[in-house]
Amino acid sequence: MGKFIKPQLKQIAISGIRQFDMKAAYVDNVIKLTLGEVDFDAPDSIKDAICLAAKLNKTRYTPNAGLEELRRKISLRYDDFYNVENVIVTVGTQEGISAIIKSVVEKNDEVIIPTPNYVGYKPLIQIEEGIVKEIDMMELNFQITKESLEKAYSSKTKMILLSNPNNPTGKILSKQEMDTIRNFVLEKDILLVSDEVYSAIDYQCKFRSFATYPELYENLLVLDGFSKSHAMSGFRIGYILGEPLTIKELLKTHQYSVTSATSLSQYAALAAQEADIDWILEELDIRRKYVLEQLQKAGIEYIEPDGAFYLFIKVSPFMRSSIAFCERLLFRYKVAAIPGSAFLGNYQDYIRISYAIDMNVLEEAMNRFLQLINELRKDR
Repeated sequence: MGKFIKPQLKQIAISGIRQFDMKAAYVDNVIKLTLGEVDFDAPDSIKDAICLAAKLNKTRYTPNAGLEELRRKISLRYDDFYNVENVIVTVGTQEGISAIIKSVVEKNDEVIIPTPNYVGYKPLIQIEEGIVKEIDMMELNFQITKESLEKAYSSKTKMILLSNPNNPTGKILSKQEMDTIRNFVLEKDILLVSDEVYSAIDYQCKFRSFATYPELYENLLVLDGFSKSHAMSGFRIGYILGEPLTIKELLKTHQYSVTSATSLSQYAALAAQEADIDWILEELDIRRKYVLEQLQKAGIEYIEPDGAFYLFIKVSPFMRSSIAFCERLLFRYKVAAIPGSAFLGNYQDYIRISYAIDMNVLEEAMNRFLQLINELRKDR
């Protein structure tokens, strides 16, 4: 019955991403283009570090905020005004997002989120009885403007939450957009939360962290981690970066939720910062270019990705419902993709695919995908 569960939680459905991934689990020989993790193994130096830490019995609690050496190394990735006191090591960026929302959002607080966006933000806000105000980036040709921010803003606005690079589109904010957001945040004196977990996967050398704006120091929290960049999704290591007084308060939520991140994974993260990961970006770019070429040849519209490892593909010319399209693709052609309706903003015209899979498998998946497209074109 779940009679003791609070109503806000009962109203929330399981992630649309997970729902389709679970459907795919019952289809034999399926090719999954669903979940957000690369298919590569973590570099050997990272695995060696976690084995060594275990052999040396470094398996006890770490400080709640994380190993000091790890936090110092993380801070050095940013400008000089960040140091060890500015960092909390989290159980992946998802726990970081949760800790921030639990600590900041109160009943009827409003959170501005550009869409389409990651499905995991809104439920956490709703559990705290906050309200999401969406900015439809499709209508703005993916250009955040002061006018769009003003339209979404009210006296109840507490923060702006965004992903950069974006999930599901792979778009990266331009300097002009970042300047616009910076000015707006300072003018309204609200919090900016920038989820930058895909920051290392940047094909155009376009990405810039909001942490490079010193004037945002008191109004900014940055999220990042090692899951996407270092093939470490199962290690569950991320971090929050912010000014010390805010970090001190967030640490309470983090401490009482998880105590600390896993000790062994923290030692792996220490090694990760010395690992060569350029090859991961290079391989992903080869796959990205291949899929783009296939879509272009077939005359299929998509959102041009700057980073991450996703493509947001327009399927409405072939089927009205992204869910129906994904179901036919799954059950008839044994390829699993995510309907655009699963993402914040409910984009029925699009589906998301991940190209972070082996190239040979990706080629087969695209062959099957294009077979469906050809079938649908004949039916029109």
